[in-house]
Amino acid sequence: MDFYIVGTAGHIDHGKTELSKALTGVQTDRLKEEQQRGMSIKLGFAPLKINDNITLGLVDVPGHEKFIQQMLSGASGMDIVLLVIAATEGIMPQTKEHIDIISLLGIKNIIVAITKKSLVDEEFLELVTEDIKDYLKERDYLDIPIIPVDSITLDGIDQLKLKLQEMIENLPTKELGKFPRLPIDRVFTLQGHGTIVTGTLWSGEISKGDTLKVFPIDYKVKVRNIQVHNKDVDTAFAGQRVALNIPDLAINDIPSGSILLKENIIQPTFKVSGSFKLLKDKQLVHNLEKIRIHLGTGETTGKLILLEADEIYPGEEKLAGLYLDKALGTIVGDILIIRKENGSDTLGAFKIIEVFPSKFKRLEKNFINDLRKKAEGTLDDKLLSLINQFPFINKDELSVKMALSKEEINEIVSNNIEKIIEFDNQYLLVEKKVSLVKEITDYIRTKLARTPLVIGVSKEEIRSKFFKDYSQKTFNGIIKLLIDDELEASGELIKEKGYNIKLTENDSKIIERILAVYNKDGLSNKNSKEISQLLNLSTDIYLKYHNFLLDIGKLVKIDENIYLSYLVYEDAINKIVDYCLVNESIEISTAKEILKTSRKYIVPFLEHLDYKKITKRLENKRVLTRR
Repeated sequence: MDFYIVGTAGHIDHGKTELSKALTGVQTDRLKEEQQRGMSIKLGFAPLKINDNITLGLVDVPGHEKFIQQMLSGASGMDIVLLVIAATEGIMPQTKEHIDIISLLGIKNIIVAITKKSLVDEEFLELVTEDIKDYLKERDYLDIPIIPVDSITLDGIDQLKLKLQEMIENLPTKELGKFPRLPIDRVFTLQGHGTIVTGTLWSGEISKGDTLKVFPIDYKVKVRNIQVHNKDVDTAFAGQRVALNIPDLAINDIPSGSILLKENIIQPTFKVSGSFKLLKDKQLVHNLEKIRIHLGTGETTGKLILLEADEIYPGEEKLAGLYLDKALGTIVGDILIIRKENGSDTLGAFKIIEVFPSKFKRLEKNFINDLRKKAEGTLDDKLLSLINQFPFINKDELSVKMALSKEEINEIVSNNIEKIIEFDNQYLLVEKKVSLVKEITDYIRTKLARTPLVIGVSKEEIRSKFFKDYSQKTFNGIIKLLIDDELEASGELIKEKGYNIKLTENDSKIIERILAVYNKDGLSNKNSKEISQLLNLSTDIYLKYHNFLLDIGKLVKIDENIYLSYLVYEDAINKIVDYCLVNESIEISTAKEILKTSRKYIVPFLEHLDYKKITKRLENKRVLTRR
């Protein structure tokens, strides 16, 4: 089932509230001050019953210029607008601004209700009607229904309801979205119930018992009760006017512009990119101009960054960025209304392309072309673009950047399985993996060409060069992913698969001599300086062979000063393990006797076995970690 919101719009004192009462039977001016002054200050709401099958939510918005923010709060989420124009005055300043806002928000469905028809003659009414048609045509609203009414005698009200019914029945099925998003436009306390919030549910559904997050204060509340059209319901759906009882939070703790969410899909952002459209009858706007920004019930000031030029002329639409003075809870595709910084006039609309954009590059062709592609692409295109821009992005980050539920992300990924690699809840494009493997392979080849007797590059060097912004855990997953037909891991090295050093006869002789020293010395080995002197090699030359033997596993590092040949290392481990299997544990003194070495060497060796989880220390003994 689809649910729709109808809202009034128009100049002050043109009869919006009286028309709402005539349509619904409800007085939408709730405040005593409103009734005394004869003008709406806050949004008013009422159920509008069209017939037994259709009941709409009607929003009555203020017309006075001082309350334009309330109009913006109400207009967001409207499906149909009743443009109220008094027959006695015709189009007035606030009428024009309301029409601009409706147009900028992309609301196409308008019905004009000419009120106070009984106060003018037929000839004057025809002149007003023609004037309205001409003005709307200038704003690209063609063939708009115009119905004269009298809210006191109810003349024309039935005709207006029939036109509403006809328009509702011809509306397309609404895109409801899968995650709840409720901008709060009213907060009050009800005795015995606590805090009540109301708003138009923009997307998704909310049920009794749901736990919701209050953006931007990041506070969680539980929904105790829900009302739609003053009736208790178990679930509210997108398109409905909703009242929620959330007693966990006091009204003073809920800032203006707050939004209720179920998932952390929306994160605070102080920077967005998009396209800015300047209205036809405004003055040109310059780069870096200070402006006021409205989104639903939220507003802030900010700075406009024109990306394609130094100024934008009336009627133009250009790519732009915004720096916000206060974070807004916005998503891709949202439309922000842009007004002068002092709030005196509406300038245009800003449609969001990115909520967490990279650095703005003004007048830079490639940057602008990429941004335009993001604006024009499908959801699949946008997801692929994000994964390309942020390799190894995780599902939570994708969900926030695209304002989609994880379920929706999964669906798009499954449709592009030949293009996307998914691992550890992260994503990488297949073509990006190919290019990364090539980059790393080229880097290793270049490094090895300058460094003899090296078979690969350390993992830490690869991380520093290509993945320094990623955690160690993420990097470990990346390495596993990149090991394929071209790359392989060899201990702590990354190397080309199948790559081996071709040793000269002289290389082989030096290596044999080095290993002979290590095999002879056992655990009580010499240091690098002593071995290089013994073999009559410079320290630099010796270290090249020493590091090569470490790389290929012929030498094993125990600590910074102790290295063992692999044969000695394996023999020592076997002796310790065999002893423990028979005697259950081993002490340092016994290990010294078995391996015929001193405490200087046996303590680091046993600590190394603990590190490798071959043994573990219990008081002054070692036992095997597994048998």
